[in-house]
Amino acid sequence: MSKLVPVERTPTPSARPCLQPRSAAVLVPVDLSRLGVHAAWRAALVARDLGCALRLLHAEAGRDERGATERSLRQLASQIRGHTGVRVELVEDPDEPLQATARAARDAALVVVGGRRGNPLREWVLGTPAERLLRLCRVPVLVVKKPPAGAYRRVLVPVELAPAAAPVIAAAARLSRGPRMEVLHALRPGDEFGMRVFDLPEQAVRRLRRRAADRTERALEELIAQSVPQPDAALPAVGFGDPAAQVLARSRAMRADLLVLGKRRRARLADFFLGGVTQRVLAAAQVDVLLVPPEGAGEALGFACALTPAYANRAN
Repeated sequence: MSKLVPVERTPTPSARPCLQPRSAAVLVPVDLSRLGVHAAWRAALVARDLGCALRLLHAEAGRDERGATERSLRQLASQIRGHTGVRVELVEDPDEPLQATARAARDAALVVVGGRRGNPLREWVLGTPAERLLRLCRVPVLVVKKPPAGAYRRVLVPVELAPAAAPVIAAAARLSRGPRMEVLHALRPGDEFGMRVFDLPEQAVRRLRRRAADRTERALEELIAQSVPQPDAALPAVGFGDPAAQVLARSRAMRADLLVLGKRRRARLADFFLGGVTQRVLAAAQVDVLLVPPEGAGEALGFACALTPAYANRAN
C-alpha cells in the first residue's frame, strides 16, 4: 500500500486552471539518480503547463535508508515547488517499481520516466520500461533523455494516416510551446521500387512521387484540423523511405526537443522480427519521447481530450 505525503503550497494567482480531473496529476517515479532527478524537473514543467499537481513516487525504499530518502525527496520537492509553483505530493510504495508505478498511474494524467535502458535480453522479451508501463497502465508515458532546459519548443509528431493519429497530434499540440510543430508521415519506398523495376522514366517516377506527397500532405492537413484548435500551429511534412530513419533524420534536422509517438498494439514477435518503428525510435532518439497508448485506451483518449477542448467536443 502506498503512502501519500502531501507537500502543500498555496497556488499562485497566475497558475493555470487544471485541465484534468481533481485527482489527476503528473506522476514521476523518482530513484534520486541523475536521470531520475532530470525526469522530476521535466515532470514539474509539464505539470505547470497542464495545470496539474506533481506526484513524486519512490518505490522499494529499504528500511534503513527510508528516512534519508524521504528527506532527499522532501528537499527535491521543496526546490521544485519554489522554482515552478506547482503543488507537489510525495508517495512511498514498498512494491516493485514497475508495479508501484502502474498502480499509482491509475488516476494520473501522465507518467514521466528517465530514459535509462536496462538489461538488453530482458528488454527483448518484455520491452523497455516505458513500453511495459504502456501495457500496464495505459496512460501516456514521457521518456526523458536530456536535462530539461525549458518548455518544449521544437516538437515532431510522426503519424500514420489514420483516425488514431488525432489524439496523438492533440497531445503534442498541448505540450508544444513553440510557434509551430511538425506532423510527419513517411511514405515507404515500396511503390517507387516497383516503378523502377518496370523501368519507368525518371521523370514519371518523380511526378508520381510528387502526387503521392501532395495526397499525403492534404491528409495530414485534415488530421491537424481535426486535432488542434489552431491548425496553423502545426506544419505537415512528408518524408520518403524507412519511417524510423526518416523520423530520426528529421528530428536531427529540426533540432527537435520532443518526439510524440502513437504506440500500436502489435505482437511482440512481430515487433522483434520486423523492427517496430516505436522501439527503434525510442532506442535511438537523443531527445525526449512521449508515447501515447493505442487507440481504444480510455485513458489515452481522456488525456488528449483534456489537452484539446476542440478534440473533446468532437469526441463527445
